[in-house]
Amino acid sequence: MKSCLLLGLVVGLAFPTSGSAQAPTPPAEAHQFDFWIGEWNVTTPDGKTAGTNSIRPISGGFGLLENWQGTGGGSGKSLNTYNRAKGQWQQFWVGQGGVLELSGGLDVQGRMVLQGTSVTPRGTSLNRITWTPNKDGTVRQHWENSRDQGATWQTVFDGLYTRKE
Repeated sequence: MKSCLLLGLVVGLAFPTSGSAQAPTPPAEAHQFDFWIGEWNVTTPDGKTAGTNSIRPISGGFGLLENWQGTGGGSGKSLNTYNRAKGQWQQFWVGQGGVLELSGGLDVQGRMVLQGTSVTPRGTSLNRITWTPNKDGTVRQHWENSRDQGATWQTVFDGLYTRKE
């Protein structure tokens, strides 16, 4: 019984539920990835349809939820947030057996660049994904992979996001 009361107290302190408390506002950095929010058609560099993607703000603007549907039947989701304590963006992607954990932020050119290490049956690799907002409102997503600690990179996916009508 004491442990239940203690747990209730801890939860109440960690997650206040008072109706009079004002919801916290996200830091300015939490809006750096807003250019990716929307409903998108995604094509490859040769113009072929790769799939559709829906990016929505969640949790009062503290994060983004991605819902990917590829034309070949593949699908996946990611959670994205600015981690104020770490001073960086973080993404957790899961899709049909694959998991990516990436972190990073905006570069000097205004591109969102996230990278992380993944372990596969073929060994450890470094993944880097760059989202570039274009002047015409499209977004380029370029995913690269390195198996030699970043000495050389190979393109895994190159997609152009165009807003749905």
